[in-house]
Amino acid sequence: MIKQQLFVFLKGILAGLSIGVGGFLYILMKHFVEGELGNVLGSLLFAVGLFTVCTFYLALYTGKIGLVFEKKQETSFYISLPIMLIGNAIGAIGLGYICYFIFKDMEIMNTVNAVCGVRTTLESFNDYLSLIVKSALCGLCVYFAVKSFAMNRLKPIGIILLVTFVFIFVFAGFQHCVANMFYFGFGNHFIPNAFFNLALCILFNSLGTIPGVLLFKLFEKK
Repeated sequence: MIKQQLFVFLKGILAGLSIGVGGFLYILMKHFVEGELGNVLGSLLFAVGLFTVCTFYLALYTGKIGLVFEKKQETSFYISLPIMLIGNAIGAIGLGYICYFIFKDMEIMNTVNAVCGVRTTLESFNDYLSLIVKSALCGLCVYFAVKSFAMNRLKPIGIILLVTFVFIFVFAGFQHCVANMFYFGFGNHFIPNAFFNLALCILFNSLGTIPGVLLFKLFEKK
């Protein structure tokens, strides 16, 4: 059991690093490519992170939490979820701070700070509502991406669907808890609102998978 959970923890760290790489590519495109094209390219390249996670069977919390709502899992799986989330946080935040210390005196930090600022602006009911909706929709997109890839593993259709769902949630500004961990580390932006953001993101990234689970069950019945 201990060895199994240690393996989950290590795969969780690698998953966090992978999502961090996706986030870094997004920041690069946002910074160096002007206008909406930068957002488009960044949203597409972010998919590198989730593609890596799915290809190498890494332990990403947002990619696994939907299994809880599909059917009853073994006790070890429920123990694994918080362990992989901690691993995700270590990998994503760790890479974020590495980037911070490398780039902290460069202009790219303006882009990083803008990305962090959008995510930690929580001053009104509408800000919180927006965060909740965007987090839930992100959870739904990630569930669809991972499920589609798993059903068509390494086939063109599976890759296309994964990239499409990732593009949708990044381009639309939906919020992913592990990606936000990377951004907050990169921006050295762990202010109180960042922790509120992450708490709500984790909760609603999780709950957002429920409609996806229900839709897939209807699809399987047909």
